Amino acid sequence: MFSRNEILLMSSFLPAIVSAQSSTTKVLLDPTFRTPAAPGDAFIQDPHHVNVVKAVLLAISLFFVAVSISEARRFQTSVPFALAVSGIFCVVPEAVNNYIGGVYWTQSHDPKQILFMLMGREFDYYVAIIWWSFASGVGVGLYAALTRGVSTAKLWGILALAVVADIILEEVLLAYGGIYLYFGHQPLTLNLFPCWWGFANVSSLFLGVSLAFRYRMFFEGWRGVFLALLVPTCYIGAWTFCGMPTIFAIQGDSEPVITELAGLYTCLVAVLQSAVMMHLVLGRDLLTSENVPQKKRQ
Repeated sequence: MFSRNEILLMSSFLPAIVSAQSSTTKVLLDPTFRTPAAPGDAFIQDPHHVNVVKAVLLAISLFFVAVSISEARRFQTSVPFALAVSGIFCVVPEAVNNYIGGVYWTQSHDPKQILFMLMGREFDYYVAIIWWSFASGVGVGLYAALTRGVSTAKLWGILALAVVADIILEEVLLAYGGIYLYFGHQPLTLNLFPCWWGFANVSSLFLGVSLAFRYRMFFEGWRGVFLALLVPTCYIGAWTFCGMPTIFAIQGDSEPVITELAGLYTCLVAVLQSAVMMHLVLGRDLLTSENVPQKKRQ
């Protein structure tokens, strides 16, 4: 696809691109827009790595779909299955996050592999599969916990485990290479993954799951198709709300301390908005570890 000279030219930019992960790295800004430029084809896709990841994560996604079917049969409800399937549609807001949050998914430039395009950037099918594996796991897991009426303390623990799972998954994918990367002034980058994303991702998915549980009677049967709209819409809304200060830091050229504080602010807001979801949507009292609706205690 590329000539030898083109590959050598593009590879000369890779050290700066790959290291443009943390708040302390000097990032070359676009001369027109004054924002960190996406690496584009300077970051070449590794087709073998993409195929391996697709196969593994597709299997994981189907596993969670199977779990959702088991849950649906056990509790006589179709909502878990609809929630698991809806996770794949989070690829749509993910495409928006790419631009404002400094993420770049490699492009195959193969028409047979392209799922859709947004603002001139191609998004291949593998992006949807990767997102499906995570969103279905978080969705099915949280919904199963809510169905069983776990205590508020345990629910917080499950959310924390989901954040850790996101960090581990993405560290593995980023280290594997040739799939995607984070660029720009990313705060809270311990290794390769900017950890603020984990807080924002899980909290944002939690909103869709909470609403699905709260209004589970409505989403029974054929009306479960509306979860395909609810889940990604809740994700992009909640993600933007908690991620806004970090978005500005990533897209600008602030002092490292400002960028890091923005990342910490996003993590704090993600936790606070999760608490609000528990209180307003799920009717839980955050001052007790028990799962007792407020109206029943009064």
